[in-house]
Amino acid sequence: MKKYILLTLILTVVVVGPFVYQQWSEAKRLRYIRETKQLASQVHATSLADYIQQLKQISPDSTQLLLFTGNTQAQLEPCGCFIGQSGGLPRRAKAISRIRETGFSPLLIDLGGVQPSQLPSMKTHSFEADDLSADNEVIMQDQHRIQTTLTAMEIMGYDAFFPFDAETEIIQNREVDLSFTFLDSDLTQDSDSYLIKTVGEKRIAMVTLDLKDPAEVALVSKKLNSLLSEVQAQSDFVVGLSHSPIEVNRVLAQKYPSFSAILSPYKGETKKIGEVLLAYCNAKGKTLGALMLTDTEMDIQQIALTEQVSDDPDIRRLLDDFYHQVATDHQLQITSHRLFSSQQEEQDDKNSYIGSQTCQECHQQEFSQWSHSSHATAFNTLRTVGREYYPECVTCHVTGSGYESGYQIGNPKREHLVDVGCETCHGPGKLHAYTPLKENIRGQVPEKVCTACHTPEHSPGFDQLIEYVMSEVDHSRTQLSLKQILEQRMRGPMKPAVELFVMSYCPYGVQAEQELLPFFEKYGDRIDFKLRFIVGKDEASEEKPSEQVEFTSLHGEPELIENKRQMVIAELYPDKLFDYLLCRADHLEEAWVNCAQEVELDVERIAQAVESEKITMQLLEEVQRTKELSVKGSPTLVIDGRIIDGSLWRGRVSETCR
Repeated sequence: MKKYILLTLILTVVVVGPFVYQQWSEAKRLRYIRETKQLASQVHATSLADYIQQLKQISPDSTQLLLFTGNTQAQLEPCGCFIGQSGGLPRRAKAISRIRETGFSPLLIDLGGVQPSQLPSMKTHSFEADDLSADNEVIMQDQHRIQTTLTAMEIMGYDAFFPFDAETEIIQNREVDLSFTFLDSDLTQDSDSYLIKTVGEKRIAMVTLDLKDPAEVALVSKKLNSLLSEVQAQSDFVVGLSHSPIEVNRVLAQKYPSFSAILSPYKGETKKIGEVLLAYCNAKGKTLGALMLTDTEMDIQQIALTEQVSDDPDIRRLLDDFYHQVATDHQLQITSHRLFSSQQEEQDDKNSYIGSQTCQECHQQEFSQWSHSSHATAFNTLRTVGREYYPECVTCHVTGSGYESGYQIGNPKREHLVDVGCETCHGPGKLHAYTPLKENIRGQVPEKVCTACHTPEHSPGFDQLIEYVMSEVDHSRTQLSLKQILEQRMRGPMKPAVELFVMSYCPYGVQAEQELLPFFEKYGDRIDFKLRFIVGKDEASEEKPSEQVEFTSLHGEPELIENKRQMVIAELYPDKLFDYLLCRADHLEEAWVNCAQEVELDVERIAQAVESEKITMQLLEEVQRTKELSVKGSPTLVIDGRIIDGSLWRGRVSETCR
């Protein structure tokens, strides 16, 4: 007997063990990815709430406050590629407003670097990205971003702006009048190289500095000594605004201890040289710098502009206007760079992009694996936040952006190139489709192709995660389960959009509801679930006004009415929809009111709403959505706009109503 028990245990381990290990291993992998991304995306700064609490303990009369920004590179707000991003003009404006509400009237200055990739230390080249603009020429959409940034600064009430030399011409050609002071740093002649402002009962002098190397400090020492003597006689505190390299700032701090602090737009760590504080900015406006000055001490902090900081309504409207202009002006949609332009496949003039559907003809398994990946729904992220017209984002969410045969914003003939398709990684495929050779396609994709888009800015921690995420795009891997697909999508910034297309009287659609609804219910509000209905329009009513259109359904009028009924319940009683559907699945041939009463729904209210004009309009949307996705039968499962292979979820659902 013991032998049989032992043999049973061994067989159980052999059969079940690999599956259990695979599940454990996958859970461990996903947990590591999640934790690494969270750690890498952290902004080491003080929360606005904590900083406000600090200010409430301090008297504005005895403390001078200077708020500073720089190195923003015309970053209007975070791209939204992941949850937890910091920065953005609307949040900055709200933080400044909250600080002013405490009774402080801070100086507000910007240290320059509003032009994209303006600072030398800011230039981070993606893998062989080709800048289509000549040298430092600013393309039209960048000019528009800069103008929007300057307008926002005006609304926020900036006192001074210290632009880089290369930004001067752009700013001089600005479209709006600005009331804040523009500073320059030419110590060789009389210029606006300093500004003195009164804050409370004290005067703060801001002196501009732009020296290229430590040796240059000695060359201008006479002029700088004279300037600082003049400034000190008129002020209580002297703050340096420096475009100089970090090593020059250290020399300046050592040689001129009369500075209370030297602020720089470059990225670095706050340090104290003697009695002088050296402070820096977080790139792309992720934080708001705050310098606190008293007669006895100084303090510098960076204030985090995370999602806990709400948007200022005026600046939000300004940005909404900006996005609307981009969406309606083709000149503002021109792509400024293209990926992989030095690669063999992209350089061949005879080659062109043909779309992932063409690849499917010979690579069905690989296409299926890709279609369930996050790459296959990359463009949905932009659609969800209304950035599908914004070229800064589009490049990494489509295939071949910037190339003659690649994706073009607003061109319906290039819709087959939305999402990160096969040719993004493997190169344009026309030549390979005509003559399939290893030499005319990128068979093995190097990691640097991935990091062209998965930069620290857009995918924090990706360099630590490559070996853990490459399996998700490995075409030889085992097909993902529905659970794995959902959990991968939930790592992104948006909830996975789950659509289940059914006909309410289709027995296979009902089976799918019985099988899938309890599964989806476990995810709660972490997914965006929508029950969809497959209906048709009566051809005879095609030309009639929308309110007079007549609809058809495979199982006749009773099904059409039940479709409407379930649409009403989904809107009026979303928390009870699943309960009603599962009840109806068991009692489809009985009166619907029995299930409605069982789950405590208002029968009369539902009956009245079924015949409303609103439901007619929603049915038209159902027809359009079914057509958009080429849904052919009930049930069909769609996640983020992609039909999910039935083998991954159907279980006992063996047939389809067509």
